[in-house]
Amino acid sequence: MRPSDFNRLIKLAAKQGYYPLCLQFIEDNLEEGFHDLATATLPYYLPSNILDLPSKEERAAAIDSIPLNATPSHTRKLVETGVMTLWKRERNRKRNGV
Repeated sequence: MRPSDFNRLIKLAAKQGYYPLCLQFIEDNLEEGFHDLATATLPYYLPSNILDLPSKEERAAAIDSIPLNATPSHTRKLVETGVMTLWKRERNRKRNGV
C-alpha cells in the first residue's frame, strides 16, 4: 500500500468520529497487515474530527467511545488533549479576530 493511500484511508476512518466506527472502517477498508499501524495512527487524526461534531455532548460521547484500555495505551488521553488544544486555539483565534 502506498503511503498516500494509507494516509487517505486513515483520514476517512477518523471522519467517522466515534472510535468503534473508526475501527470498523479500518477493518473494512485496510488490509489486515495495516490494522495495527492504522489504529496507532488514528489518535493523531481523530481530534479535529471530534471537534467538528455539532455539539459538546456529541464531542464528549465521541471521546467516551474510546476505551480507557485502547491500544496503544495513550489513545484516549492523546485524543482528549488534542481536542482541548484545538478548541483553545480556535477560541483564541476568535477572541483575537483572526
